[in-house]
Amino acid sequence: MFQKNNLLLFLAALLLAGCAGRNTLSNAYVMVQGFAQGTTWHITYKSFNGEDLKPQMDSILAAFDSSMSAYNKESQLTKINNNQPDIVVDQFFTDIFNNSVYLNQISQGAFDPTVSPLVSIWGFGKQENMRRPQQSELDSILQFVGLNKVKIQDGKVVKADPRIKLIFNANAQGYSVDVICRWFLDHGYSDFLVEVGGETRAFGVNKNGIPWRVGVDSPIDGSTEEDRVIQAVVPLTDGKSLCTSGNYRNFFVENGIKYSHELDPVTGYPKKDSLLSVAVIAPDAVLGDGLATTVMVLGLHNGFRLLDSLPDTEGYFIYSGSDGGFSTIATDGFTAEPYAE
Repeated sequence: MFQKNNLLLFLAALLLAGCAGRNTLSNAYVMVQGFAQGTTWHITYKSFNGEDLKPQMDSILAAFDSSMSAYNKESQLTKINNNQPDIVVDQFFTDIFNNSVYLNQISQGAFDPTVSPLVSIWGFGKQENMRRPQQSELDSILQFVGLNKVKIQDGKVVKADPRIKLIFNANAQGYSVDVICRWFLDHGYSDFLVEVGGETRAFGVNKNGIPWRVGVDSPIDGSTEEDRVIQAVVPLTDGKSLCTSGNYRNFFVENGIKYSHELDPVTGYPKKDSLLSVAVIAPDAVLGDGLATTVMVLGLHNGFRLLDSLPDTEGYFIYSGSDGGFSTIATDGFTAEPYAE
């Protein structure tokens, strides 16, 4: 459920030609990039004097990883999952946990970061040895899945069962985008686009004086970063985020049946549904990121109803049509343009 797909194509290099990593011109647009949280990140910003902010971004993301990265063996999340005693969580961890509780409540349990053991037994965590577990295995794990079994009390994570493990891959990348955006705003920047692992948020305008333009991938099974096809382009500004999720990269086929990584925390199985991917516009990236995964768990109809009911939130859904091709539907406020090379 929570292994992320990078559905968004970060179009800065494509649509903002000439944005070099270092530029000495005043008010030039600069792009920096790097690797964190097991994925890549890209940031384009209107600089004051061509300054290179990569060291600052690396520092922010390193602090973020030390809080909730499942890849970092010394992170607070890893220590909590290993039941190391007396771990007092930081503000990053508290914020992402509270956001998870909110998403869990509005989705009636579809969003649940305690599915980590389910992700592991299916083999989706590292995308190795993926298989359909026996029902007895799932039944055993489901006994300690449920966010209602975990709370933060006096700054410490309290679990009802020590076998409970948390994973925040479904909203942590979005939250890291928000943290970086907050840094830029606090330091006087007004025009920038931040992307971490495909989750994106934009302020101001690009070098052409128009809203930033971000691509949404066509959900072609097995497509990669190198051969991806853009389905649509979304204009983005005013602090809006665009976050996506889908079932066409992290999956396996067994006996002719496709099993994707978005796991229902009630049944332990991926939901059988025509929905292939969803792109969510939200007021911030932590909400949009979590909602994108939530919708994939809920399916097309229930996911559409959820997004349509939330204020300042829109969705663009790509699903299997009756002719075997792709069909799309969007909430009324979602704005997208066909992609033209």
